[in-house]
Amino acid sequence: MPKEDYLLKYLEKLSRVIAAMIGLREKGFLDDSIKLAEETYKELLDLDIDKLLKMPVSEFSVLLKTTGYSAKYLEALAELTTELANSFMILKNEQAQNIYTKALEIYSLLNEKDKTFSFERETKISKLKELINK
Repeated sequence: MPKEDYLLKYLEKLSRVIAAMIGLREKGFLDDSIKLAEETYKELLDLDIDKLLKMPVSEFSVLLKTTGYSAKYLEALAELTTELANSFMILKNEQAQNIYTKALEIYSLLNEKDKTFSFERETKISKLKELINK
């Protein structure tokens, strides 16, 4: 299977995971939503949620840079991370701040990688900054 097909299928999988997380959270299954994100993080970055929470943003940034993920992967990862933080916001506010900060870092790396201006991305970044500064 060509590499492009594999990447496209994985991006589709990430989109389904994000949609499933939102659905689970809306139905009140916060733990299942977080567990789904953790499984995806383990698969993508070999990282569980506890390590993600303990990892400094600078170390997280280095980890992301070493993966060499494309802009589309980083965008999907940023959305996944934001949804994870949204689930934590409902449960434990201080952990949500930590994860929102990491989502913001992903968007920052995405802006470095993808020089095309995206109004939608900038709106998401502004919202994350707002959530972090609450």
